Parts: sequence; structure tokens; C-alpha cells
Amino acid sequence: MANYSRWDDVKKTRPGPDAETRAGIEQDLALGQLIYDLRTEAGLSQRELAERMGTTQSVISRLEEGGGARNRIDTLARVATALDRHLIVSFPEKVPARLKDAVQVA
Repeated sequence: MANYSRWDDVKKTRPGPDAETRAGIEQDLALGQLIYDLRTEAGLSQRELAERMGTTQSVISRLEEGGGARNRIDTLARVATALDRHLIVSFPEKVPARLKDAVQVA
């Protein structure tokens, strides 16, 4: 059996992620949650969305688990198309306080 108390001691000595890294992780998770919400709202399983995108269920799982914000725009565009949505990338001077169905990543 593994000695979990020693592993806990090791984790305590390691520094946590810096603020920039933490913000990136939170953005990844928010985008994954958005993809999940849109997929379930559309009544699709991960496998069905994957079939529409021409990919595998494991890719959808990875996206929904927060591996999405660092994905290429073409992957996110395929998600949008498969969900009958639009992907909009914008560089406005001012960002509205809240955008429906959106995740602010910068």
C-alpha cells in the first residue's frame, strides 16, 4: 500500500501555480463548462457531438474537462458548427460585463 502521508508532505513543499497559470486554468475550465452546457442543451451525447465533428468521444471529453481554451480555433469552430452555433473571435476595446454563451479568455 502506498504511503499517502509522505505524498501529502511532498505536495505541501511544492509551490502552487502562479496567478497567471491559475487564470489560464480557470479559463480552460470555463470553456469546457460552456461546451458541456451547449452540448447537453442540444440534447447530444459526447459520442453524438464527436460524430458530428468527425472526431472521437475522447476528444469531446477532453474539451469538456478543460482542455479547450488552448485548443486551436479550428477545433472550436468545429464544435460551434456541430452545435449549430457560431464562433466569434473579437478584439474589442471594451468588453461587456457579461456575454451570453461566452467565455472571456483575455
